Amino acid sequence: MEPGEYDGLVAKAGGGSANAAIELLQAMRTHKVHQPELVLMHGGRVLGTAPRKFGNEIWTVLEQVFMAAIDLGADGWRDYCLKRLTKQFPASSRVERLKGIDAESKRDWSGAKAIYEQILVEKPEDTLVRKRLIAVHKQKGSVSETIEEINKYIDGFCVDPEVWHELAELYIEVGSLPRAVFCFEELMMANPRSLYYMLTYAELLYSTQDYELSRKYFSMACYLDDACLRGLWGLYACNIALAEKDKSKERMEELQVQNIIRLKATYKDAGGTHSKIAQAMLKDE
Repeated sequence: MEPGEYDGLVAKAGGGSANAAIELLQAMRTHKVHQPELVLMHGGRVLGTAPRKFGNEIWTVLEQVFMAAIDLGADGWRDYCLKRLTKQFPASSRVERLKGIDAESKRDWSGAKAIYEQILVEKPEDTLVRKRLIAVHKQKGSVSETIEEINKYIDGFCVDPEVWHELAELYIEVGSLPRAVFCFEELMMANPRSLYYMLTYAELLYSTQDYELSRKYFSMACYLDDACLRGLWGLYACNIALAEKDKSKERMEELQVQNIIRLKATYKDAGGTHSKIAQAMLKDE
């Protein structure tokens, strides 16, 4: 979407035209714009003005308004949209998934779980429903059940970075760092140049006392971004840890000198109060 194009669509829809509202809603779906207030306002107007003239588009609008109503707690619109969709598509697994989301919004976890599991009996390949099932366990606050459900998902769909990241975060939460390390290895295979993955992986390795491998990944992050403070501080910590080993001490001290020079230079370029504090801390190193 071109700069200003979205604002133009919003302004046009604000003029009261149902066609303009449809155009805006289509753009929001295409570009994954999450503004439920706008969806409810303009979608509600479309649904209230001779919706038949929009053909099959009206069912997509109903689903879009339903999801916005869930986000905003607009129970009237939620129930209206779900009723219309159920009447039109009584045997649709997509509508059944919306019923599961409806149950989630009412904190009916067992009801939502039953709906999703029934869908999966007929469509085990439905990844959206499997993710909703994961969300149910997460909203219940059951970390162990969430981890178990994610592992079931990964058994069948092992190339989903979003789910690997979710699993890693849960393993970190419960203190299972070696398993989190494994998850980030999978993530780096999917995107080997991601600084976030690289740095988090290095930090996890450091936490599991694999200082040598951790140092290598912090070094790689600094190679990709020579002003990466997170990477430079990671190298600083690794060098200290490795210097405690007699065979590595002299080499690590040499590397630490170079690393401190880079840290000081980076903070000097950054300026500001935090920069002065950091430089003062490194002054005597």
